[in-house]
Amino acid sequence: MKNILLAIIISTGIVFGQSFHVDKVQGNVKVQVGTSENWSNVVENQTLNTNSIIETGKNSLIVLSGNKSKFTLKGSSALQLSDIKKMGVNDLILALAMEDMLNAPKKKEEANSKNTAVYGAQINGIKNPIVETDNFGIKKLNGAVQLAESGYKESAVVDAKNTYRKYPETKNLASFRIYFANILSDFGLNEEAYDEFKSIQSLNLSNDQKEIVKNKLEILASKLSQK
Repeated sequence: MKNILLAIIISTGIVFGQSFHVDKVQGNVKVQVGTSENWSNVVENQTLNTNSIIETGKNSLIVLSGNKSKFTLKGSSALQLSDIKKMGVNDLILALAMEDMLNAPKKKEEANSKNTAVYGAQINGIKNPIVETDNFGIKKLNGAVQLAESGYKESAVVDAKNTYRKYPETKNLASFRIYFANILSDFGLNEEAYDEFKSIQSLNLSNDQKEIVKNKLEILASKLSQK
């Protein structure tokens, strides 16, 4: 596992010591650095390292510059700054394999658990499932959606998978699950997308979501059969 983790760190281009400049802060924005459990207010012109996690309150936002780009995190969101990075599809496959290894010991336990509606059960729509919330796990998924919308789709999928593992209740949020499964499909990762949609099928879905998942499974099954 250590060798795989090292390969992922090297291949995904994590640059230790990299930093982001805070160009703009609006509303309530906090940061937690490294292993510290303390949160502090973020101010404009502050420099934040990639080992920082930022969290925004309702109707808040932060604009960051670094890594030759700008990134805006909107309200009710949370994000590890090291996730603002470009990855390739091969890097994504490696990271997904690592997530599967980390999840392996819990699969039996999860198989016996019930998929019940939890936080954010009233999320509507799939194209952009961002929802206002105080739940940190959902804030992390909101942040992952914004990563994808800003062009960091591979990193966004890894961030979402990591959130599902650390905050298991978020795995029951079908709109987010469908959103990120569609990204896997768009990348041509048909096996990974099929497995994800198959898992989503067991959730508490609306009629529209059931139809979407059913259609995606049929399309992906057809593509896999042509191999």
